[in-house]
Amino acid sequence: MTSERKQRLLAPAASKDPVPPPLSSLPPQRKVSTACSNCRARKARCSGTAPCDWCASRDLPCSIDEATDSRRKINIKRKIDSLEGDRDVLTRILDSLRSSGLTRTRSLLQLIRSNASLEELQLFVDDQLQIANTLGSTVEDDEVQMSDESIFKIPRRVLNPKRLADQPVFRVPAKPWTRVTDDDDFVSHLISLYFTWRHACFPCIDRDLFIRDMKAAKLKSQFCSPFLVNAILADACAYSDYAEAYEVPSDLSTRGTHFYYEAKRCFEQEDGHTTIATVQGLAVLSTCACFMGKDRRGWIYQGQLAFAAKELERTLPSISYSSLTEKSEIERAMGVTLWGLYTTTIAQAFAYQRPPLIEKPSCPCPPSTHNDNDPLWHHYPHGGDGLQGHFMCYFNSLSELTTIVDVWCTLLFDGFTKPSRDEVHNMEGKVRTLLVEWERTLQPCLRIESGRVMLPHVLSAYGCESQWSSPDRHPEEVALSSARQIAGLMEVHRTLWGIDIFPASHIQWITVSMFTLLGGLDVPVNQEAFTTLAVAAKVASRRWPIAKGTLRAIQVTARKMGVDLPAETAALFIDFEKEIWEPKGGKGISSLYPNFAVLAGSLPDDEVELDKFLEKQDVLNTSDRDGE
Repeated sequence: MTSERKQRLLAPAASKDPVPPPLSSLPPQRKVSTACSNCRARKARCSGTAPCDWCASRDLPCSIDEATDSRRKINIKRKIDSLEGDRDVLTRILDSLRSSGLTRTRSLLQLIRSNASLEELQLFVDDQLQIANTLGSTVEDDEVQMSDESIFKIPRRVLNPKRLADQPVFRVPAKPWTRVTDDDDFVSHLISLYFTWRHACFPCIDRDLFIRDMKAAKLKSQFCSPFLVNAILADACAYSDYAEAYEVPSDLSTRGTHFYYEAKRCFEQEDGHTTIATVQGLAVLSTCACFMGKDRRGWIYQGQLAFAAKELERTLPSISYSSLTEKSEIERAMGVTLWGLYTTTIAQAFAYQRPPLIEKPSCPCPPSTHNDNDPLWHHYPHGGDGLQGHFMCYFNSLSELTTIVDVWCTLLFDGFTKPSRDEVHNMEGKVRTLLVEWERTLQPCLRIESGRVMLPHVLSAYGCESQWSSPDRHPEEVALSSARQIAGLMEVHRTLWGIDIFPASHIQWITVSMFTLLGGLDVPVNQEAFTTLAVAAKVASRRWPIAKGTLRAIQVTARKMGVDLPAETAALFIDFEKEIWEPKGGKGISSLYPNFAVLAGSLPDDEVELDKFLEKQDVLNTSDRDGE
């Protein structure tokens, strides 16, 4: 064994290849703490030189950023300094919360809840410290005694790229019209959105007179008031994607609620005085409440609106004018206001299947004008050249269409008598004849023709005409055809203007059409139409609580009816249920909007009103989860 062990210890015979030197004799390898940009991208070892071996062998540009080396002392010190700076800001915020008065504390909390950066918070604390040093200790004492109604303006310094590129159609001041914000740019943004998307479809304000008086910034104006302005701002927030449009940025249901409650406060301060701006503000606030899913409150405003409109019309002959110009302006504003209220309330009455609260105005409808001097419509906020809006042509045609629908609503929803089958059949024939005549006499600028660019409010008129044909009372194929026509109109809107924004009034005819199509989803063309409408409905559900509620009602109704929704919508509804609806998504919705499947008898023995239907479903879902 000894001889064998010695044989193993003998050195091996020399080979033809050179023997590498022992490891101890090799030069030490330099540790590389920072790789070049190319080696970092491919996650490979780098020689640490510039150029490195790999880049040099491939003739590539090579650069090494030593600032990315987290192990260097200078970078460690920089990180420590940053952390200490953040700690200092947080400490000062806590000190401010401990020592500030009630108003400043609320303002700071509001800024924190708006996902403000530490830099913004530091700026706020610095500003308040400077104010306190300038005014002395009396500031705190005064703040403690301030009313809960007081609103302290938060100095926002958000450098949003969208804000930098934004060019509002109208430039108006925030002061003295609202206490919610003093940001002129943001208020101009919202006013421009309102007159682009909402007012264009259902106008009840003389836009030029309103903008003129708002720019003048005088509270004693005939055509502008804090109540009207805040109601408009609340309604317009649904069209905005800015963080300031939310009262709580992480909560989709709080779009515009800060302006909404400010509008309510302003209305109470008017103490029953009826002016043109008051009536207009009530009209805007009532529709805004409906789209917020608060239409039970919205109908209360409708009742107040009906009384105020009659009072305004009664006092019109007794108004004394200082000049012919003033007389002309007031008469023009009154015509737009009264007929605008009429079109808006009849549309809501039909949507909610309730008796109209406002009668046809006694004054003549403003005439249509069709010339090259008509105001332009701008695709705001996307920009581009303006297009002829033909607003008065549209307004006149919408008013004529409303008188037709008024007859239908009065017969079906007067709330006192139930019409006989023959009465409904005769009225149906009459309405059909009137609708055909209405479409035949449309101005050329309002006709849907090949190659013509159709503006959103013009598409809205055709949508109203289609859904006002009452699909739940017509033969099935006629109803399905109308629903497919609505889907075609939405496809035209998507092609011309995109799908990210469209008028809120579209929600009604999208919803009715989707309910109608539930009964015919075994046909491919109906499936395609339903999918188109579902995409639009989901977009709307992110902007308006009422749209969120109606889309959920359609989803639940389909399940209860045993209807298989198109496969193309499966991912859409999964995402909607998870990201938008979430558990108890009906919370906060106080809506009597009807479930049309229940009305038509397709889903018997269920709740008709939207909030009760959704509440019942939430209870059932909770019970199912508890039983698992």
